[in-house]
Amino acid sequence: MKTISLIIAAALIVPAQLITAQDKPAQANIPPAAKLLSPAVCGKGVFLFTLGDQSLGRETFEIRCQPEGYSATGHTELNLPGGAIDLNTTLETDKAGSPLSSTAKGRVNNSPFEQSVLIKDNVATITNNGKSRELPYQKGTALVGGNIFYMFQFAMAQYDATQGGVQQIPIFPNATMKIERVGRDEVQPAGVAAGGQKAAFDRYNVTIGLASFVVWADAQGRIAAIIVPAQNFNAVREDYKDYAAALKAALASKTKTEEDYSAPPNASFTAEEVTVQAKGFALAGTLLLPKSGKRPFPAVIMITGSGQQTRDEALPLAGLEKYRPFRQIAESLAARGIAVLRVDDRGVGKSTGADTLKTATSFDFADDVRAEIDYLRKRADIDPNRIALVGHSEGGIIAPMVAASDPRIAAIVLMAGTAKRGGAVLADQARDVLERDPSLTPQERAKKLEEQQEAIRAIEEDRDAPGLTERFRSPWMREFLKYDPLATIRKVRQPILILQGALDRQVTAEQAAMLEQAAREAGNKDVTARVFPGLNHLFLPSKTGAFSEYTSLETTSIPDDVLNTLGDWLQQKLKVKR
Repeated sequence: MKTISLIIAAALIVPAQLITAQDKPAQANIPPAAKLLSPAVCGKGVFLFTLGDQSLGRETFEIRCQPEGYSATGHTELNLPGGAIDLNTTLETDKAGSPLSSTAKGRVNNSPFEQSVLIKDNVATITNNGKSRELPYQKGTALVGGNIFYMFQFAMAQYDATQGGVQQIPIFPNATMKIERVGRDEVQPAGVAAGGQKAAFDRYNVTIGLASFVVWADAQGRIAAIIVPAQNFNAVREDYKDYAAALKAALASKTKTEEDYSAPPNASFTAEEVTVQAKGFALAGTLLLPKSGKRPFPAVIMITGSGQQTRDEALPLAGLEKYRPFRQIAESLAARGIAVLRVDDRGVGKSTGADTLKTATSFDFADDVRAEIDYLRKRADIDPNRIALVGHSEGGIIAPMVAASDPRIAAIVLMAGTAKRGGAVLADQARDVLERDPSLTPQERAKKLEEQQEAIRAIEEDRDAPGLTERFRSPWMREFLKYDPLATIRKVRQPILILQGALDRQVTAEQAAMLEQAAREAGNKDVTARVFPGLNHLFLPSKTGAFSEYTSLETTSIPDDVLNTLGDWLQQKLKVKR
């Protein structure tokens, strides 16, 4: 289960999956940059928001140069599947661009929103809907309103282009912006013939918390575009809307876009590209086959977590660029003589079916797994009665669904699968995040948690509620919130292996014992559970297990202890013959 990450880590939310550009040319090879804060940035402007070709709204703003500093105002209308923003905002700064005050008033997710920040004598007074609190403020810390895009001009102005390299800029109240100028792109606007006039834009990689994006500034130092390539979200200054496609193409030409799924050199297995026909669409995948051993081979099907994932279950988050858990697991099992099939989820990677995602639920994704099973059972090199399922997170929900309805499945492995209904899982996640937010008072924390729980109750009771976002209204979410995994695990008669990280904050560790107990009480005597100390939801070593820690993990490789436990158990249950 992957929690929804944010475009901008701040008060206002926007669901997103994000990436960081990979190229990092030598700073000496980049021409000098224009200043990001100078009289050139003053004036009126408009940002246009799109998701692919779909318009999501606009932000009109004006930055005024004054003798004592800068004064900015804006109106942001942003309509997303996960919520809507309609806010009037202001920002006052000193001559260096350091904030003095800000305000925001309007609606967020159809609920009234009013906030102000006043900074004086190293203290920031925050007022939300008439209630105030004070927090320490360090001079030079920037303000970045959640998805208020003109404010980026002042935050990025803290970057010293003459020094270059990666720089850390504090963001109020408790975040950090990592920024690096990585190149200059000279591009033509759409519709201009070759040889026509070009414009130059300095390109920056920016990360705030888990959110990463690409920012371009024009020759005057004004922010021209902010783009999230993996999500295809764009905030483009209206003056440069005709350059957006060229900027994205320039970025794509400098980043790796094609994954290599071939087997490593000298591997004891081959990697075959396959296509599985599902219900009206095709799933593209990779089948690893041992080079030696007795045919037909036993096989494992990998099932990804929530959110559409490619076959390696890579996560487009800063700090996890090299995380490829399903590749690591698949290659480990194939080296033991087990064939492994992993596919791109419907609608992503090389799989089709994107048009089905608006209404798809976990039950539909279970049908995709059944299509993969049918595919393997028709192959002469796969034993149709020795197929196991390995599911991570939501995959740990889906594997029991399939096994309970298909007695020929040989075994299942649940990696951080849930035991609680989805509503309780989300409540646990929300409570954990809110308890770790030092900017909230106990009263605000309790109110936000109650709002979340009321939204969950409304879905469970099939009724509407104020501020209920499209995210909660989606068929997938409705099924997830109400689905009881324990009722299904009680129907599974095949051997079950339950793996869990002790520090998992997304699917809490006690759920492993709940699954084990439910299966055993229903009569399944072949159930094994293993909880690994020090591992998080991704089965990676961590200190706290918190989602916010994902950007700073020391390794992106699953430990050998997990791989060996999984491999030894599957070898035994699938009766691997070497």
